[in-house]
Amino acid sequence: MAITLYDAVPSSNSDRSKIVLHEKGLAYDRVTLDLAKKDQKRPDFLKLNPYGKVPVINDAGKILFESCIINEYLDEQYPNPPLMPKDPYLRGRGRVLVDYGLNYIHEPYWALRGEMLKKEPERNAAVVEEKRQALRRLLQYLEEALGDKPYFLGELSLTDIDLLPRFLRMESYGALPATSLPRISAWLQRMKERPSVKAIL
Repeated sequence: MAITLYDAVPSSNSDRSKIVLHEKGLAYDRVTLDLAKKDQKRPDFLKLNPYGKVPVINDAGKILFESCIINEYLDEQYPNPPLMPKDPYLRGRGRVLVDYGLNYIHEPYWALRGEMLKKEPERNAAVVEEKRQALRRLLQYLEEALGDKPYFLGELSLTDIDLLPRFLRMESYGALPATSLPRISAWLQRMKERPSVKAIL
């Protein structure tokens, strides 16, 4: 039985799971929801995910939602190629970096997103610049965590994949690339060269 992915376009959360499916070489069927039409709030979809959000995965009757949780499941259920290190500390460290990148920097990210979704004349330029600067300051922690490694945990892992869609958005909102974040900027380019990422761009 094939894997079915319920997704939307655009949806950075859906992209997160698509990248893992591509990296694993897993075939899957897509059911694409129209979020503007509130497909995700229909009763039949809420039975799959009471949060009313994408993505949702159905793997032979096994239903999961929340993209980072889906990705952990895919990595454990389909272990080749592995996308998490064996070392328990590194796995924990990777989860910490994802938590930082998705939760700790959420406030300025969300505020910037709100401005960038407006038509250009309606944007508050001062708020846009302030939030871009706030993000760059918070991203210094991830800049240092990356260090001289090609990927956050050395090899490509779920940490890179889980963080990437948020970084692609920050790039489209003008917060990246930044001269103060050369390693992150180089990592972002490296990720964009991967076939799995090209497939979602």
